[in-house]
Amino acid sequence: MEQNKQRKTVWIPNDMVDEIKRDAKARDTDFSKEVNRRLKHRDDANYPLFLAKTQTVINLCMEAMNTGNEETIRRAQEEAKKLWVKTLISSK
Repeated sequence: MEQNKQRKTVWIPNDMVDEIKRDAKARDTDFSKEVNRRLKHRDDANYPLFLAKTQTVINLCMEAMNTGNEETIRRAQEEAKKLWVKTLISSK
């Protein structure tokens, strides 16, 4: 085991274990990594918003790539700018 890690035993409710397993599978990761992701972002109220906005930007970019629509590219850029503003404000 790596030196910068520790193994800890904790009690987790069964329903939460099931939820973590589902989320880990959906993210194509393992249980431990999903638990660590949740712990790392537990106090970040903007994390779900960040994920949603990031997915919006990705979706717009994919649409623009498939259609060649320049307006969609501009919309993606605007969404990315909003995300940066939200990220910078929330980190103060």
